[in-house]
Amino acid sequence: MKVLSALALGLVLAACTVFPVPESPRLMELAPASDLPAFGQALPASLRVDTPLASDPLDSTRILIKPSAYEYRALAGARWRESIPVVLRDHLLETFRASRAFAIVMTDTSPATSELTLISELTGFHAENGEDGTRVVIRQHLQLLDNRTRQSLCVRDFETTSVAASTALDDLMKTFSAVANDAAGATVKWAYNCGVGR
Repeated sequence: MKVLSALALGLVLAACTVFPVPESPRLMELAPASDLPAFGQALPASLRVDTPLASDPLDSTRILIKPSAYEYRALAGARWRESIPVVLRDHLLETFRASRAFAIVMTDTSPATSELTLISELTGFHAENGEDGTRVVIRQHLQLLDNRTRQSLCVRDFETTSVAASTALDDLMKTFSAVANDAAGATVKWAYNCGVGR
């Protein structure tokens, strides 16, 4: 009986802990674009928006800070709701659809075929220390591909930046959203003008 009692007490104690359970990280998202580019008429073409290519640590859910040119750090207590490339792809997809630049806009997970594909490589999506304070940076290499000929119609490098009011999470999120909105708007205009030229 003593052995059984000791065993039962051990099992009860094993389920308890004196250490606090850590809180779940806050899941962050980019705010929808508010200043959308306007077009008189949608291009009669279908566009597939591919998920940007990225390597670690950009291919992760971490909110990244660069205190120096040689180091990445992850912001504690918060993360993106999905990996950074997926967050950016979804934001760009929403901006394309809301702007009505193309007749049909789909994601790379769609089984449908498209006439054009937007391909991108992501080399920057972080906050970094600069002379004027903490700034948020997005760097992308973009190609608009004709799916029939497999030729690149247009190629461009984009860098968009803005200085954050502080390093507090809410200020960083406002700046990340503002920079992402500027980058998405510029990308939609560029892709539309490229599509007109084809």
